[in-house]
Amino acid sequence: MTSRTPETSQRQNILDAATAVFSEQGINGARIEHIARKAGVNKALVYYYFGSKQELYKNAIKNQFQELFDELKSYFEQESFTDTNSVDFLKQFVRIHFKVVTKRFPHARFLIGALVDEPKTVQTIIRDMAGDDGHALPKLLLGVIEGGIARGELRPVNPKQLIISMLGMNLIYFIAKPIAEVFMALNVEDEELFLEERLTSVLDLLLYGIVERRPS
Repeated sequence: MTSRTPETSQRQNILDAATAVFSEQGINGARIEHIARKAGVNKALVYYYFGSKQELYKNAIKNQFQELFDELKSYFEQESFTDTNSVDFLKQFVRIHFKVVTKRFPHARFLIGALVDEPKTVQTIIRDMAGDDGHALPKLLLGVIEGGIARGELRPVNPKQLIISMLGMNLIYFIAKPIAEVFMALNVEDEELFLEERLTSVLDLLLYGIVERRPS
């Protein structure tokens, strides 16, 4: 593991503080002095590293997406999918994605806000981050789904729509939780248990919705 230099650590500390402040206040409400105070540095240092609030915002978005992609990539590199059929592969993908989203939930509001407020900025950041192999995972998912359809393991669904649905089902609880707590009288006493139940529910809906049903 590469050790951080003091300058790198200081820069990352500012990014972490900025993510927290932007998450709570949005880009319009956030102030550089608030971010500097949270990071334990002076305003001049924030401007030294990032130049402006807008550039700091862009760097904070990039930092979060980079960490998210790196974590997903790490999980997939650790797993062995040799001879895995499409159903088992998609189940494992949903589990891995759900695990990463759950772990990073404190930053979800920041990323969702960025997607809503600055969609073109997010697209540019992701495009720049992608590089030559940035689309490897989406291509892998598309290939698995198309292969599963060809072998009769999956119904002839639209692969791109299915990927969007899988990601959306994993994310919706974290986005809609405040609404569910009011309109559904949702009272989660054991968050860990509830998230396990949520994952089971997502997998159940996914499988019964796309797996080719054969006569029993």
